[in-house]
Formats: sequence, C-alpha cells, structure tokens
Amino acid sequence: MTRRIALALAAMLAVGACSSQTVSTLAPLITPAAPAQAGPTQAPTPIETPTPVVSAVASAGASLDATGILIVGRDYQLQSGSRDEAVSTAFGRALQLAEDVSPTDFGYPWIDPSTGALVVSAATAHGRALLESTSFGVPIRIRDVAHSCAELRKIQDDATFLNGQEVPDAVLIYGTGPDFRDNRAWITIARFSRPLLDELARRFPPDAVIVVVDPTRYPLQGTTTP
Repeated sequence: MTRRIALALAAMLAVGACSSQTVSTLAPLITPAAPAQAGPTQAPTPIETPTPVVSAVASAGASLDATGILIVGRDYQLQSGSRDEAVSTAFGRALQLAEDVSPTDFGYPWIDPSTGALVVSAATAHGRALLESTSFGVPIRIRDVAHSCAELRKIQDDATFLNGQEVPDAVLIYGTGPDFRDNRAWITIARFSRPLLDELARRFPPDAVIVVVDPTRYPLQGTTTP
C-alpha cells in the first residue's frame, strides 16, 4: 500500500462516518470567522484551549519501544470517520489545508470518535493563529503538535527508500501513511525487527513515528533475524 493509497483510504473514512500564508490565502478552503456585529449574532464556533496530543501508549494493542517508537498491531485503529456530513466536509478541508496550503504550520486533523468533534492541529504559533481566526462550519478543538504535516510526509516518503539504501530489514516495509489520531507517520512492517526499528529511531524523531506490525504480509527474501 503506497502513501497515496493510504491517504485515499483516509478520505473515504472521513466521508463515511502545513509555508506560512495569510488568512486571505486560505479563503478558497475555509471561511474566515465572521466579524463582530451590532445586535444579535450567531454564537461563534467553539474553540477549546490547547490540549496535548492524546497518547496512545495506554490503548489496547499498543506498546512503547525502548527507542521511543510506538508499536501497534494490525487491528489498532489509527483513523476515524464521521457519519455527519458537515464534520466529514470540514475534515476534508482541514486535511487539504494541512497538506497543500500551509504544511509547515499545521499537523494532521482528526475526528475524535468519542465526541464526534473535529480536532485540528497547530504546529506553529502562526498556525494556531490561523486556526483561531477560521471557521470550519462545525465545532472544533485545536491541539498543539510537535511535528508538522510537511515533516511527517517527508518521513513517509523517506521510509519507502530505505530498502534501496540497504537498511537492515527495510524490505519488511510495505506501507506508510498519516496517523491522524496522534499526528505521527505510520510505517507498516511485516514483522518486528530490532535492527530496522533501531535504524528508524536513528533517522527519524521517535515520537513522530508509529510502527504497525502486520504479520499477514510476506516480506521478500534477505531479512535478518529479529
């Protein structure tokens, strides 16, 4: 599964259930918050105070490796969607904003399945200011994240070239994509490999990576012993 396929699947999930720029540049994607007016006005879209990225370590099926990389099984839910059309539409706009408009200022958006709310991610102070001045048409929560969409996409791309660079057991890698929930890059491997995990931690920030171990996939020949 390529990263493009993974993103397409993420978009389907949203329908079914970060270069800094000015607010005017964002206009084609999102609607600026309406200015204050005299007389009765519609209540503004709620924006919560900053909240830390939700840790998945305590979740079922996840463990934190000594390298700092989060390791999960194939059934671990990395994504979520919404049956609310307005939320799904807002998610699509937020994702386009993060990937195409200002990828260095924003992280990945996420739909919180426990509340159905859209969570948007600010990777910089400028990104937070843009999010606070923007209306997505649905209630949102803004979280501050350590890694931008641009950084996470580079990790996804770079991981696909590791086998050609003769990284031990990189042949086990068969898919990458965005972890919307915890704003990480996921890398799926066919089985656990200590040499590969150590190399991933050496090359990438460990807190920016989540490794999905899926033994149903069969690697090519030439892998080393875990």
